Amino acid sequence: MPPGEHTPPISGTEFASAQDVEDADDVLFAHPPRPVTRWMCGCGEPYPCPEVRFAHLVKHARVAL
Repeated sequence: MPPGEHTPPISGTEFASAQDVEDADDVLFAHPPRPVTRWMCGCGEPYPCPEVRFAHLVKHARVAL
């Protein structure tokens, strides 16, 4: 087939077999969505933000001296 020439799909063909659909159902059953709670920093980034990490590093380094 020359480049750029596309043939339309044959009507009536299935994209996925019955086994594919069954496997997809198994995967969706085994991987349900779950709620996730994440802490957010006051600056709007996920906690701990880089500034908080640095502040903890400084505090721990000072205490260890």
